[in-house]
Amino acid sequence: MRIPIFLFNGLLEAGKTAFIESLLEKPAFADGKNTLVICCEEGVEKYNKALFQKNHITLINLEEEEAFTSELLEELANTYEPQRVVIEFNGMWNLESAFDVTLPENWFLYQSLVLVNGETFELYMNNMRSLMIEHFKIADLVIINRCLPTTNLALLRGAVKSINGQARLFTSSKDFVMEPIEEELPYDLSAELIDVAKEHYGTWYIDLWDHPEHYMKKKIKVRGLFFQQPTDPKDCFNFGRFAMPCCEDDIAFMGLYCKNIGKPRFQNKDSIEILGEIRWEPAEVYEGDGPIFYVKSIVKAEEQQEDMVAF
Repeated sequence: MRIPIFLFNGLLEAGKTAFIESLLEKPAFADGKNTLVICCEEGVEKYNKALFQKNHITLINLEEEEAFTSELLEELANTYEPQRVVIEFNGMWNLESAFDVTLPENWFLYQSLVLVNGETFELYMNNMRSLMIEHFKIADLVIINRCLPTTNLALLRGAVKSINGQARLFTSSKDFVMEPIEEELPYDLSAELIDVAKEHYGTWYIDLWDHPEHYMKKKIKVRGLFFQQPTDPKDCFNFGRFAMPCCEDDIAFMGLYCKNIGKPRFQNKDSIEILGEIRWEPAEVYEGDGPIFYVKSIVKAEEQQEDMVAF
């Protein structure tokens, strides 16, 4: 029998404990199976011990990062024989310690979830940005609690998606009802030509990967930087712009592989404007399927595109 691990991460007061407790009350978890909860930080909220006793849940508290070891997990596996494991990780601990340990036999990481406090998100992004980015890198789900009308969801979505395109984003209500974060697009998808403005490149690129059906075989005009490797076929090149989700050491290239009607006559990092359509096809550059931009026309862009993408 395989034992799934649900790994929760997030900074202090992100609402991890309350969210986990609400999860443990749901029928999918309150099913009589032995659940082991490993809590790695002592937050404001405390777990309901009566709930744990009723639903066959064992709580283990760890106070020191050095205690999170392969030997400890093996001991817990033998002692409690859990059928699922929930880990409330300490948001200030080194994430490598959660992934470098050797798991007991049949244990496996089923889902990595990151909780974010909407009230303090921008403050933490300004002061602890690199730490939050490390959380986002390994997240399957990013859940924002206590979302305010002023919470900058576009900034959150952009920061997450620029370094982890596979992560799904949700808001969570006071009753822990989750809703996906969908961004209103700044252009008309029904238009004959989708002209992506310079300031909307990041939004367009993320939506392209999230919802490729929005753009398949539609006319698209977009501006970015030209790159061609010596190994690329003469009529193929890479196109895109850069994003800096964390710091200068963490710059990401938000790019597309392009097939041109002929050999393009540009130098690497030239700012160009391309017009064409997108198809979803296998490509070595993506190590699988991805968007291929079939270029109908290519010209030098009126403005330089070397500045970082904004969200």
